[in-house]
Amino acid sequence: MFKILLIHPYLTHQRDKREYPVEPLGLLSLATYLNREIKGKSLDIQTKILDAQLEGPESCVKTDRGYRSGMTDDQIVSFLNEYEPDLVGITNNYTNLTGDVLELSRTVKQTCPNCCLILGGAHATIDHENLIELADIDTVARSEGEETFKEVVLALYNKTGFKNIAGLTWKAQGLIQVNPDRPLIEDINTLPIPDRSLIPYKKYLAHSVYIRTMNEPIATIFSARGCPFRCIFCSTQKVWRNKWRARNPEKILEEIEYLIGTYGVKEVAFQDDQFMGDRNRVKNLCRLIIQRKLNITFIVPPGLSPALLDEETLDLMQKTGFYRVCFSIDVGTRAMQLYVRKPVKLERMRGLVKKANSIGLWTYATFVIGFPNETVEDIHQTIAYAYSLRLDGLTFYIAQPHLGSELYDVYLKEGLIDEKIVQSYHSMDKSLFGTKHISAAGLEALQNSAARGYFKYHLRHFLNPIYVIREFLPKISSPRKLAYFARLLYAFNRRTGPRGACEL
Repeated sequence: MFKILLIHPYLTHQRDKREYPVEPLGLLSLATYLNREIKGKSLDIQTKILDAQLEGPESCVKTDRGYRSGMTDDQIVSFLNEYEPDLVGITNNYTNLTGDVLELSRTVKQTCPNCCLILGGAHATIDHENLIELADIDTVARSEGEETFKEVVLALYNKTGFKNIAGLTWKAQGLIQVNPDRPLIEDINTLPIPDRSLIPYKKYLAHSVYIRTMNEPIATIFSARGCPFRCIFCSTQKVWRNKWRARNPEKILEEIEYLIGTYGVKEVAFQDDQFMGDRNRVKNLCRLIIQRKLNITFIVPPGLSPALLDEETLDLMQKTGFYRVCFSIDVGTRAMQLYVRKPVKLERMRGLVKKANSIGLWTYATFVIGFPNETVEDIHQTIAYAYSLRLDGLTFYIAQPHLGSELYDVYLKEGLIDEKIVQSYHSMDKSLFGTKHISAAGLEALQNSAARGYFKYHLRHFLNPIYVIREFLPKISSPRKLAYFARLLYAFNRRTGPRGACEL
C-alpha cells in the first residue's frame, strides 16, 4: 500500500495560550480530489490527514522558540512510526509559520528518511526557490494544488518521475528543477465538496476560534479563489495570478446543506480572499438561501470589498442571515488610496455604513497604517476618517512587507527591511520595521492609541438620539439580537492588544 500523510503544522507563538485551528480546507480539498480521481482505478493508495495543531496537549508546550499549540515531537514521531507514510505533504500558507513548517519537516525526514516530502500553500508558492534548497524538502507544489498533487502521487506510485508535472519545483540528484506553471482550474465548480469525514470534524466545531459569533457550531467554507485587485500590500496575486474564480450559488448551497444535515452547523464563515467578486452571485446565493428557509447565520471574517457592495446587496445579506459586515477599507486618505491602488470611494463608505447600521447589521472595518511614505499627520487623517464612519468596531493594522507583494520590493528598494527578519517574522499587529518618517515603535504607538481611543470616541455617538434610534436600536431589536449584543460585550472585556473584531 502507498501511504500518504497530509499535515497541518502545529503553531508556535509567544503567548502561553492554547490556540486551535479552523478545519484545514486546503488539505481537505487535496485529499477529497485525490480520492475521487483514483476511485475505481484499483490503486492501493491510502490518504490520512493529521492536524498537528488540533491534536496534542490541552495546554501549550514550552519550546526553545516559544509556546507550541499542538502535538509534541514525541507524539508526531510516534504517529509517523506507526503509519510509515511514503509521501508527506505539509501546508505552508503563511510566512510567519514557516519556522514551524521547517522544524516539522526535519522531524518527518529524520523519522521517515525515505518518504517524499512536499510543501504547498501560499508561502511555499512564493518562496519555492529558497525552500527547495533545504535538505529536507524534496518538492514544492506551486499555486493551485489539486491536480499537481494528484500527478505527484501517481508519479511516485508508478515510478514515472516528476519531469512533466506542471506547477512543481523539485530536486533530481541534487539538481533543482522548476517545471512550468500549471494553468489554474477554469471552473472550480468541478472540484468536489471537501469531505469532512477525513478529519475529526466535531473537534473543530467544539474548539471554535470565533468568539463574536451569533450561533454555534460554526463551519468554514471557501466559495471563491483569488482576487481581481492589485493592492500593493497583498501577496495573493502571486498565488492566484489576479484571477478570481467562484463557485456557483447552487454548489455553495449544497455544501451548506451538507454541513447542516451532517454536523448540525448553525453558522457559516466564508473565508474567501474576495467574497464579493461578483455581486450578482452573492445576491443569487442569498435568494436561494431565503427560498430554502435555512435557519442559519453567516459571516465573512476576511472582510468585504466596499467597491463591490451596494445597498441592495446589504439588504439581501441581512435577510439571509448575515448579521455583521467587515468592510476592508484599508485606507483613509486619497493619497494612500492611490498609493495602495485600493478601489474604494471614501465618501461613499459613509452611506454604506449608515445603511448597514440602519438595517441592524453590526459594522466593522480594517485599516492599514504605516506605508513607507506616510507621515504622522497622514496617519492621523486616516484615524480621523475611520472614527467618523460610526462603525461598531475598528482594526488598525501596520503595513508589512509581505513576501511576494509589491510593497516588499518597495521596502527593499528603500532599504527599510532586513530580508532575513522578514522570512522569520511576519505580523500586522506589530512591526520590526519603520518607514521613512516613523520608527517601528512609533507605528505601534499610533496603532495602539487609535485602537484604544475609538471606544471612547464611539460613545459620543450615543449622545445623538437620531443615531441611537436609526443606527443602533435596529441591532438589538429582537431577543436573539440582544443575546448577541451581550456576547459582544463579553468579547470586548476579553480583548487584549490592538486586535479588533473583524478577524475573529
